[in-house]
Amino acid sequence: MHSPHWATAIRQQRQRLGLSQAQVAQASGLLNQTEVSRLERGLIHPTLDLGAAKLRALLRVLGWNWPQFALATGLELDFAEAGALKSLERLEAELHFATFSVQATASAGHQNTPTSEGLVSIPLEDLKALGVRPENVRVYAVNGDCMVSESVRAMGQSIAPGDRVAVDTGRMPRAGDVVVAWDGLNEVLLIKRYQEEGEHIVFYPARRSVPPVVRHRDDPVKIIGPVVWRGGAFRG
Repeated sequence: MHSPHWATAIRQQRQRLGLSQAQVAQASGLLNQTEVSRLERGLIHPTLDLGAAKLRALLRVLGWNWPQFALATGLELDFAEAGALKSLERLEAELHFATFSVQATASAGHQNTPTSEGLVSIPLEDLKALGVRPENVRVYAVNGDCMVSESVRAMGQSIAPGDRVAVDTGRMPRAGDVVVAWDGLNEVLLIKRYQEEGEHIVFYPARRSVPPVVRHRDDPVKIIGPVVWRGGAFRG
């Protein structure tokens, strides 16, 4: 049985982006891999069966706005549920996201940093407000809990295990910034608060019971950039 044109268009767009069905589902935050597979086989209709919220999430991950989706698939708006039309009238404004691959895992107190993967979507308006260019963004997963403490939790600034953080590689860090850095002595990516003290670079955790990492300026340390955004695991 041949898949309908719209199903083939969705599959081809996913493949063009180099994404697996599982990655699309994970990055959407709403779909599961079975739904993506059924969409690509024409067993679920995106505008009749999927619902406005899931369709918005799918289009965001695939990098389509509504007119681009309609042009690629040949589909017209025909949602079954009430209120979906009003939601889609705002679709164009809501789909301005940039999607990034998780580069690696940064240690927040754990030396064992397993390879991470996945996708994270960040609103372009958020990046613009921060003065961050999307091409300068690198995203990392966090392993460990040394950036969690009562004081930073009270300010809503904890960086917890499993969080994803976006780093601006186009800006040098300022004293006090949380950064992701490569520690060549221990051969590990770390995430901590950056400070320069005389001839040393000091990386401070938020948790006082964890000692800081102190490196001489001549040590093999590379600051990748300051953290400008964070989100929970598998969230954008």
